[in-house]
Amino acid sequence: MPYKIKIIAVSLTVVFCLLGLLSILQFFRFQHLLFEVTRSRIEVPAEALKRDIERTLATGLSLQTNVQLQMMLNQVLETNPILFSLQVTEWPATQGKVFWSAERQPDKSLNAPVFVQRWPIVDPIGATVAQLAVVSDKTGALNVMAKARHEVLTLWAGLCLIVLTLLAPMLLWLLKSLDTIVGSARAVLLGQPVDDKALQHSDVYQFARRAQEAKASAQADPLGKPT
Repeated sequence: MPYKIKIIAVSLTVVFCLLGLLSILQFFRFQHLLFEVTRSRIEVPAEALKRDIERTLATGLSLQTNVQLQMMLNQVLETNPILFSLQVTEWPATQGKVFWSAERQPDKSLNAPVFVQRWPIVDPIGATVAQLAVVSDKTGALNVMAKARHEVLTLWAGLCLIVLTLLAPMLLWLLKSLDTIVGSARAVLLGQPVDDKALQHSDVYQFARRAQEAKASAQADPLGKPT
C-alpha cells in the first residue's frame, strides 16, 4: 500500500505543477495584454499631440518660443485623467533641457506606479529635434492584475481539487487492478491457484487458466507423452 500512495502522490504533484505552470503562463499573458491596452489608451492622445507639435514646426515656429505648446499640453492633461505629466524636452534627452511641461498636483502622482512613454518630435526635413515624454498612471492596471491574480489562484485551487477528487480514486483503482494482474502472473509462475473471481474478462486471467489447465492435463495423463 505505501508504494501506491507514493505513486499517487507523485502523479498528483506532477499534474498540480502542470496546472500551476499553465496558470502562471496565462496570468503573464493577460498582464502583457492589459499593459499593452493601457499604453494604447495613452498613445492616441499622445500621437495626436505629437502631430500638432510637428505641425507647428512646419509653420516655422520654434519649440522654445511657441507659447501655444503650453496650452496644448495643459489641454491634453485635463482631458485625460490617466496622465500625470507631459514634457517636451530637448533631443537627445541626456541633455535634460525641458522646453515645455504640464503636470498634475504632486499629491496624486507622488510614489504612484507609472508608465513612461516617449515619442520623437521630427521637423519638416525629417530630423529629430525634441522628445515628447508622457507619464501615466499605472495604478488601475495593477489593481486589475491583483484581482486577476486572486482569480487565477482560485481557479488553480479549484482545478487541483477536481483533479484530486477524480484522479486519485482512478489511480488507486488502476494500481489495485495492476496488483491483481501481477498476482495472477505470479501465481502462474509458481503453480498456485488463480482466483476465479479476479480478472474473468482479462487476457492475463485467460492465459493463467489455460496454463493451469495444460499443466493439470499433463500431470493427469503422463502416458500421453510421445515416446
